[in-house]
Amino acid sequence: MTDTAVKEQSNGIPVPEEGTPEFEKMNKMAKVAIPIILALFTLGVLQQQAFGMIYVNIGKQLGQPNLAPLITLIPGIVLGIVCVIYGSLGDFVSLKKMVCLGTIVFILGSVLGCFGTFSIWIVIAARVLQSIGWQVSGSIFLVLVSKYVEKRKRVLWYGVFVAVFRIAAALGVFLAGYMTLIDWRWLFGIGIVAVFFLPALAKNLPDQHAKGAHIDGVGFTLIGLFAGAVTMFFTDMNWGWGIACIVTLAAFVIYINKAKSPFITPKMLTNPAFAVTMTVIFVGYFFSYTLNAGVNNIGLNVYGIDSSKVSNLLVWSIILAAIMGFAAGPIIQRIGRKASIILALTCMGGGLIAIAFLIPAGKIWALAVAPCIYYFGTSFFYQPIVDTATLTVEPEESGRALGFNDLIQAITGSIGVALFGQMMAKTSLSGGSIAGTPAGAASSYANVFIIGGVVIFVALIIFVCSMKMIYSHSRADNEK
Repeated sequence: MTDTAVKEQSNGIPVPEEGTPEFEKMNKMAKVAIPIILALFTLGVLQQQAFGMIYVNIGKQLGQPNLAPLITLIPGIVLGIVCVIYGSLGDFVSLKKMVCLGTIVFILGSVLGCFGTFSIWIVIAARVLQSIGWQVSGSIFLVLVSKYVEKRKRVLWYGVFVAVFRIAAALGVFLAGYMTLIDWRWLFGIGIVAVFFLPALAKNLPDQHAKGAHIDGVGFTLIGLFAGAVTMFFTDMNWGWGIACIVTLAAFVIYINKAKSPFITPKMLTNPAFAVTMTVIFVGYFFSYTLNAGVNNIGLNVYGIDSSKVSNLLVWSIILAAIMGFAAGPIIQRIGRKASIILALTCMGGGLIAIAFLIPAGKIWALAVAPCIYYFGTSFFYQPIVDTATLTVEPEESGRALGFNDLIQAITGSIGVALFGQMMAKTSLSGGSIAGTPAGAASSYANVFIIGGVVIFVALIIFVCSMKMIYSHSRADNEK
């Protein structure tokens, strides 16, 4: 490669400049690999959503109902940790080796899960392996798009990514119910079909690695321990985990300032545009894991309907999000990143508040119509905010930016569901609400959703006040 063709950097795999023959070659490979990566991602999301719905059934069948939550909790913690590791590794090591190894781990987890009736710990171990293997596909998809797809087309692929996630989530929820009537081990069996993707992946993924690069085991371990400690603290609310959060964060900060070649530099973390973008993501996604659980609680405890009926009402908003995932890309290209993010956060915050105010109007309005507003907003949030995050750093650092984005989404969702879950369980918010709901459970849920909406509007205020600074420090071209 010539000096003019590639922007040489010592902190990652050199990325070809768009328009060069080297870029065209990588772009052609990426276009073949991306659909296969999305198929793997679909399998992983389907498994995640399905087991998240039926883990209680599995625990009862295996005689360990008290351990059943671990089927989702432990893989969830692992998922948050590996998010940042995979995204960061994507800047340094061979994407082909990463994806092939991850796919093999996912297949091994699927095979192990077929023997899950022997012990609940086999099920937990199988789900951990599946999570470790599956997340590679999501992380590498984002790395491929951010590095080897034309800038003007990236938001389109990010939109497809969101749509595929929503479709797979809906499939997982529906499929899980039927599998409990047959044999839930068939869910694991579905994952084994990933073995047929390996030959095509090995042929069509880049096999480059950064010259002289090394894997920063200490740095990855420290950030992984910090992510795990934060998740466990807000899950268990134990001050021992709180101390662990402080200690691991302090150790990580000291390490990256002292180490010779840390996987992420203090300069990147103190980059104001990147830091503020990550803050908007943290606040904006704070209610993301709470919405479905909150809607389910409203259905159960306010309207007296079971979870299957709640799902039948809520699924339409998920389907809308999937459709908009495909349609939002061209709209985002037309109106620009700024307007898209403002639209997204406005709809997300407004949707949560609408759920609260429509509780007195009945279950159709509160559980089917109002959530559509929130999910409509999410279709316009992920693509431009992720694209913005990658444009605030150098191209060779985009994998690490994506990794931190995934990590923050996992952590903030877990924190939110822990805090809002406690609010819904307590009676302190049940005395009444400005939403006009009667005292009791209805007011508790209405107030929680209003608070959630206000939190998202805080993210909107942060973005509006800082967007000029963010885009003045980014590599965005002709930003609207």
